[in-house]
Amino acid sequence: MMKPEGRPVVDPDLCRQCGKCMAVCSLDVLEPGERCPVATGAAPCFRCGHCMAVCPTGAITHPGMNPEHFRELLPAAEGVTSELLFDLLRKRRSIRSYTDEQVGEDEIMRLIEAAVQAPSGLNAQSWCFTIIQDPERMARIRRRIAAIYSFLLNMLESRMSKFMLRLQVGTEAVSVLEEARPLLEGIVAAQKSGGDRLLWGAPTLVVVHSPDEDPTGLESAHYAVANFMLMAPTMGLGTCLIGVLTAVAEHDPRVREFIGLPEDHTLDAALVVGYPTEEYLRSVDKRAAEIEFI
Repeated sequence: MMKPEGRPVVDPDLCRQCGKCMAVCSLDVLEPGERCPVATGAAPCFRCGHCMAVCPTGAITHPGMNPEHFRELLPAAEGVTSELLFDLLRKRRSIRSYTDEQVGEDEIMRLIEAAVQAPSGLNAQSWCFTIIQDPERMARIRRRIAAIYSFLLNMLESRMSKFMLRLQVGTEAVSVLEEARPLLEGIVAAQKSGGDRLLWGAPTLVVVHSPDEDPTGLESAHYAVANFMLMAPTMGLGTCLIGVLTAVAEHDPRVREFIGLPEDHTLDAALVVGYPTEEYLRSVDKRAAEIEFI
């Protein structure tokens, strides 16, 4: 988990005393000084970068942030329109059919660059990405996951084994397992026949994990994954979350090894990425959200 490091520094020769940096600092790290704001506030600085991003003259630097990574942004009036953004949101779909073309390292790095623009708890940015492209390792993952679900499905066959399973994982988990039975049976059957209904023939598996010590690691990783999935269609790529992998992988030592999960890390998400075999031409209806104004 990222620890607070350093504090912002304001160049008095560039500062206009507009006060914008102090206005956006939620921890009051920056306070009024004789010639410009100074970082004398009692709270630690979590390197959110708000003060630097809002400064009209670029007067603020931070020892923990590389200015070469900063980018000038288009004004709101010239940026992405809500219509274009909505079109992108509608374009993202869970892709379950991929070509054999591998995703290049440059493309993966671009997707991760988009992912890490996401917000994170206390700006910890603790997410970690493991990229698996080795076909044999992916085959081992498929075999092991299929074996686990085959075992669990077999335990549903008798009253006694189902009772024992309920004691081990809980009633709710058993109910979910029963509801997902057709999907899981498809994974097991495909594995036996040489098919792939787990990773869907995708050439790349992305495993997202975070240190156990970060209490917000799971939520932060999910925000990053959402960015990753939204960026993919703009590059001609498709993605699909593999929830049936994350549901059991963290609790099995062999799968943890196969996916490269460190001992002190929690598995937050797994998704595949590749080039889709088909292009979706229109959006479809979504169930209406339950909304309440208070």
